[in-house]
Amino acid sequence: MNVREQLIIRLRGMRKIIGFVATMLMLTLTGFKGTGTFESVAVIELFTSEGCSSCPPADELLGKTILQANRDGKKIYAIALHVDYWNRLGWKDSFSTNQFSERQQSYVQNLNLHGAYTPQMVVNGRTEFVGSDEGALDQALNKALATNATAAFTSLKITEPAGKGIGVHYELQGDFSDSEIHLALVSLHEVTAVKRGENGGRTLKHSNVVRQLLTGRVQAFGEMQFAGYPVPSRDNLSVIAFVQRKTDGQIIAASETH
Repeated sequence: MNVREQLIIRLRGMRKIIGFVATMLMLTLTGFKGTGTFESVAVIELFTSEGCSSCPPADELLGKTILQANRDGKKIYAIALHVDYWNRLGWKDSFSTNQFSERQQSYVQNLNLHGAYTPQMVVNGRTEFVGSDEGALDQALNKALATNATAAFTSLKITEPAGKGIGVHYELQGDFSDSEIHLALVSLHEVTAVKRGENGGRTLKHSNVVRQLLTGRVQAFGEMQFAGYPVPSRDNLSVIAFVQRKTDGQIIAASETH
């Protein structure tokens, strides 16, 4: 075998190694089809409004559930998304955005519902019911916590670069292919004296109110940055992260950091 032939064989071997490394790197960044399972999680999304007289009981149930989950050490993560379509009826909910109304509308389509309503809870992106129905919530949580997750956060940290507000660094393992990551910047506690509308004259208490919601392509690790406003005070904020499959809306991983 001459020198030229030896060189060709070596180059072919190097190409195979480079191809293998590139393939493994791509699988790592985009989520690989693993066979492992991880501890189950449950994510509650409450679609609510300060302009809806039926919503306060659901807000109270959400707060109660958060407290109980913290006491029991269960991986239950809850967020309140205030929709804006009630704002035209006498009271503008300062926590509401059209983004949250659009997210609820996506569930209307994905779950084949007749339309959006409040209060509505959705658990792990697949089970929906009236948000004040404690029995339905218990049943949905039991179902979610009986199913192992296919991915998990190994790290979730808040970063605060000088002058840049709130950033978040995350790391994941497992199968998170064809999924999106959502980061919810939440205000842990809020109190509003409602002046007008269906809840006029009432003082409403809220838990885990989403102030900003980021969505992006999920990777094995990454960083995302919230806008400088609105941001709760540092002692009243939390970030809840969850990974959701695009194919069926199933939430497959979740975590929280303060």
